[in-house]
Amino acid sequence: MKILRFAILGYGRMGRITKKVLDENNEYISDIIDPNCEGYDWNEDSLENADTAICFTSPIVGYETTKRILQKGVDAVVSTTKFYTNHEGSENIGMMEEFENLAQENNCRMIYGANFSIGMNAFFDILKPLAEKMAELEYDIGIDERHHKVKEDIAATAKEIGRIVMEAYPNKNKLNFGDVDRRREENEITITSTRLGNIPGTHIVIFDSPLDTIEFIHTVRDPTLFAQSAIDAAYWLHDQPPGLYRVEDMYG
Repeated sequence: MKILRFAILGYGRMGRITKKVLDENNEYISDIIDPNCEGYDWNEDSLENADTAICFTSPIVGYETTKRILQKGVDAVVSTTKFYTNHEGSENIGMMEEFENLAQENNCRMIYGANFSIGMNAFFDILKPLAEKMAELEYDIGIDERHHKVKEDIAATAKEIGRIVMEAYPNKNKLNFGDVDRRREENEITITSTRLGNIPGTHIVIFDSPLDTIEFIHTVRDPTLFAQSAIDAAYWLHDQPPGLYRVEDMYG
């Protein structure tokens, strides 16, 4: 197996955790790039010696950063979310086609997804038939996501959970992101968010009937999970033909 040369794009909380994991694994780090951190701005040599870039950037720069990586012929593991989705949560098809074309033209690859961890992707797989069964049994449904106090947006994982369960419930067609100062509409699934301390990430899907409640929970104990999962994805990606991949492709 080839030893990859890694670039880290975005040197905030997750970028620093990724560096720590790479160092502990004795991996080679060619670049750390983050214009918001002094000394880590782009320069003319950026990505020249990188095989793979792991992206934990702000969604504001997600598009330009990803485009720049692919134009350099470097594989992109895109853990940044939100920038490639439309307002209602669907993927921006035009943007993804652009990334696909850039990857093909520059002989490189890109993988992206709401969550790279193997446990959460198993959670997604189990959730779909579970939600279909609970909808058949007429259980009501809600979602709760909990993260650390400095998280800036609704978790992309929670949105993916919402998409999965909404497909299972024929009478649900809208995700309500915490607007609970009113009566919830019957066609809505509410996603509530808690920001507290250093919580790495907890997602709870709640099924409720007049007589009982069932909760399906995924809890991250250590955020190094996200960094190691991105590194694992980089090695999987490097063995694939040039093109665009979703994290589901890696886990089959």
